[in-house]
Parts: sequence; C-alpha cells; structure tokens
Amino acid sequence: MSWLYLALNAAVISIPLAFSWHGELRFVDRWRAFFPACLLVLLFFIAWDIPFAAWGVWGFDDRYLLGPRIAGLPLEEWLFFLCIPYACVFTYHCLARLSVQWVGDGLARGLTAGVGFLALVLAIIYWGRLYTTTTCVLVALFAGWMVWKRPPWIPGFWTAYLVLLVPFVGTNGVLTGVRFWQYPLINTQPQAVVDHVVWYDNAQNLAVRFLSIPLDDFLYAFLLIGLNVALLEYFSSRDRRESVGRAEPTA
Repeated sequence: MSWLYLALNAAVISIPLAFSWHGELRFVDRWRAFFPACLLVLLFFIAWDIPFAAWGVWGFDDRYLLGPRIAGLPLEEWLFFLCIPYACVFTYHCLARLSVQWVGDGLARGLTAGVGFLALVLAIIYWGRLYTTTTCVLVALFAGWMVWKRPPWIPGFWTAYLVLLVPFVGTNGVLTGVRFWQYPLINTQPQAVVDHVVWYDNAQNLAVRFLSIPLDDFLYAFLLIGLNVALLEYFSSRDRRESVGRAEPTA
C-alpha cells in the first residue's frame, strides 16, 4: 500500500478541484489570493514539520509511502499542505457563496476565545510535551489575534471548521490509524495504534486519541485552516483595493 498517502491527498483535492470552475462557486476566481496564502502557510508548517520529524516527535511509515523525500519529509507530506488547505478553503468559500452560516458573530467570538483559553491552559499543564506545547501556544496566539482584531470572516471560518470536522475524522483517521474505526472512541491507549501512515511519540502529545487521532490534531487543524483563511482574506482584500485604485480616474 505504498500509494496510500498519495491516494489520500488525491482523493481529498479531487472534488474541490473539479468543482473550482462551477458557475455558482467559481473558486478559480480566488486562486490569485489562495495560492500565495497556501504557500506561506505551507512554508511555515514545513519549517515546523522538518525538525519535529527529525527529533522523532512524529514520523512516517514507509509502508504507505512512495519513497521520495525532500528535506527529510516524504513528498506526500509536502503535498498534504497543498491538498488539505485547498479542500478546506474551497469548503469555506462555497459555504460563503451559498450564504451558509450556522455560527453567528457572538458565538464565533465566544468559541474563538474559548479555544484560545483552552489552548493556553493545555500549554501550561503539558508544558514540555513538544507537540502539545507548540501547537497550543500557536493556537492561543492566533485565537488571541482573532479576538483582538475581530475580522469579519470568523463566523464563516467557524461554520466551515465545524463542517470539516466530519471529513477530517475520516482523512486524519486513515493517516493516524488506517483502520481507525476499530479503535475506542476515546482512546487512552495510543500505543496500541500500529497501522499508521503518520506515527507519534505519545510522550510529546496529550496521549489521548479520538479513535486513532491525537486530540492535539484538532487544534493543529484549527491553526492550519485558520491561517489559510486569514491569509486568503488578506490577499483578497488587497487585490480588491488594488482594483479600486486602478479604476479611479486620474486627475
């Protein structure tokens, strides 16, 4: 099954990519903003990924990889930071275009503050566990920025994040335990998970899993999706300002 990780990436991006030209959705119109955003987030997460893989905080099972590596990371891992954000931001975009927003502004701010506070508490309690500490500190900082700046996209982001939790469990379940559905819902024996594409040193995380998925991964996903959305909206806003500037008549 050396093709598994690559096939998972392809499956995740296939439908969003195919529908990017759909008349009512037109995600292709946001590529100009998406790809710079995705590239910046990719570089950030890869810079985090490389040392953590080298230190054994997490790693990759060669049984599920094609073989090529770049800077110590499987090619599939690099593709992960393109395929997953594409699918997630496509979902965010589609929900916005279809005016689907289940989370109001007040609730969105409350959820963001709650996640930030939870991340801060976990970082303090589990200080020294590299995956937990790093993820929680970054999430606390990002959530704090969101609460402070109150960008208008927060309700849409939360709607998309909650929708994406369903495919997240399937996709990340396969990555962290190929037969993830066979594990307990709240899994306090993560060492029993052996059929993984991505493995973890459980001494460096919360050591509790949802099925096969480390609980830390839910915060990691919050950060990954959130940064992509934040930068997408930043670049989109910049492009709109530039378009208005070009359209204004000169004196």
